[in-house]
Amino acid sequence: MTKALDTDSPAMTLDEQSIIDFAKLFDPQPYHLDRAAADASIFGGLCASGWQVGALASRLTGEALLSMSIPYITTTQVNHMRWIRPTFVNDQLVAEVSLGERLPSSPAPDCDSIDVSVILKDGSDQPVAEMTCRVAVARDSTT
Repeated sequence: MTKALDTDSPAMTLDEQSIIDFAKLFDPQPYHLDRAAADASIFGGLCASGWQVGALASRLTGEALLSMSIPYITTTQVNHMRWIRPTFVNDQLVAEVSLGERLPSSPAPDCDSIDVSVILKDGSDQPVAEMTCRVAVARDSTT
């Protein structure tokens, strides 16, 4: 990927209730639902579902692009997603976003595409996940 531009997203903090609520709906594992079970698990504490972390990576990527005045519409594909370490209660997440070249086509109507590389980091600047994806951006932009 040819790096054209880098930026960080705004920060987001994961609270206990959002971890539990997400897990109840989408990933009901004991280490996502119950603090005592999580403390006794291989993770050693209540942690977010990897799918919640992936969804947050997508959201923070969109927010980073919009903060750079890139007319982000949607993510059209995820090529790679890797979870590196657990994300725990009160971890603050930031997406470090690197952009590739703009491509003159997209499955989204009237859009171009940009390949994006994302490293999701916690408040200690440690990577917790990485993702590569393609996003649709409005075609009438000058970016």
